[in-house]
Amino acid sequence: MNRWLKLGFSAVCVASLSALAWPIGARLLSRKRLRFTYLSTPLSQDAYDELANRPGWSKSTLTVASNVKLRGLVRRPSQPQAPWVLFYPGNDATQLRTGQDFLTALSKNFDWGLALFAYRGYDSSDGESKYQSLALDAPSIFTEFCAQEHISESRVHLAGFSIGGHFATLASRSANAHGRSAKSLTLLASVSDIAMLPNSRLAFVLVGDVYETLPILDGIARPVLVLQGSADEALDGPFQGRAIAQKLSDRARYQEFEGVGHQSLLLHEPAQSAMRSFILEHSR
Repeated sequence: MNRWLKLGFSAVCVASLSALAWPIGARLLSRKRLRFTYLSTPLSQDAYDELANRPGWSKSTLTVASNVKLRGLVRRPSQPQAPWVLFYPGNDATQLRTGQDFLTALSKNFDWGLALFAYRGYDSSDGESKYQSLALDAPSIFTEFCAQEHISESRVHLAGFSIGGHFATLASRSANAHGRSAKSLTLLASVSDIAMLPNSRLAFVLVGDVYETLPILDGIARPVLVLQGSADEALDGPFQGRAIAQKLSDRARYQEFEGVGHQSLLLHEPAQSAMRSFILEHSR
């Protein structure tokens, strides 16, 4: 009996080591990328209520898959033909609050429709934060939002920050492929090549979810605005934003802001002014 127990124990050890060896090997052989942890956290009902009760704002939810609803916020314009800005937030533990602050500051006194939705797992939206699901949701957020609000995609300006730039690009590409293009696309400090990891003690051995934006840019039509801070500490400088703009070539307008960091780009008034002017230019 002892012999069989020893053999069984050895087999378990071998299987466990094999299970660990594959991700470690894949991690060692993979391309070196900047790595980040998904900051998806719950949002209390009271906190959500507080955001929705800000002047002009209200709650909104989108069903992007069976039994998967995303929490969101919407500020509807008073004029039926006013432009809309649909924002795809970055990897933020407070996606709705940060996105709402950005959109409120961006719109100033303009009668624009404003909207954003927290991704799966973020701010108590249903589901888990995994790239395969989030990437499928990105186009659905755009199409389901337009259907829910009874507006044409051509009235919507898409915008994305950090990983949200990747998702906004996916949404724009899908809409273009189906002949329902958005009015414009703005990418703020967007990622072009990073890895995202679950919040786990074993995350260091994983390759993670790879976000590569350059390969999906071929399906993007003009006009695109790429905004980037020169002191982007999260992405080790402005190089990822520059790479996106270079790949887009004459389809994009690129502006870089000296000394501005990653998160601070969102509320940097010159960057917001550039985006505001871009939206006005392409809303005529």
